[in-house]
Amino acid sequence: MLELMVVIVLAGILVSLVTINITPDPRQQLQREAQRVGQLMALAADESRITQQPIVWEADLHGYRFVTESGGERRLLTGDDLLRERKWETPLTRLAVLDNGGPQPAQVLLGPGAPPVRVAIAREWIQPRWRLELTREDGSVRVDFDEVGRALLAIEQATTK
Repeated sequence: MLELMVVIVLAGILVSLVTINITPDPRQQLQREAQRVGQLMALAADESRITQQPIVWEADLHGYRFVTESGGERRLLTGDDLLRERKWETPLTRLAVLDNGGPQPAQVLLGPGAPPVRVAIAREWIQPRWRLELTREDGSVRVDFDEVGRALLAIEQATTK
């Protein structure tokens, strides 16, 4: 009887450890999303250089998309599965783009009805520095982009509560 109780207690401990590890941390989700955006921006820059077509990243508080314009017609990039339209795992409360990593935002999105933030993806190899800030109720993440368009994952995470 005692052995059976020990086995049940051990099984309970293992189940609780697995449950704790499976539950995602919302701040880590936001960090992963910021990393994904950085990688997709680099991919879009490569695509823009190869095809010599302008690509724009548009984002709102619910998601983001890569858009191209050809012949005055605006269309989503749908041929590439990686650059498809995506939703944030959890909607954002604030989205900001800062030119040259400066303190003043060039574009800020605070409300769901506002027009999307738009960032042109440069076809040139050298481009201006800029910063992307993603904020949710449970935290904030900052991603800096360098002169060649790489995301510098000096991600800053701070709770907003």
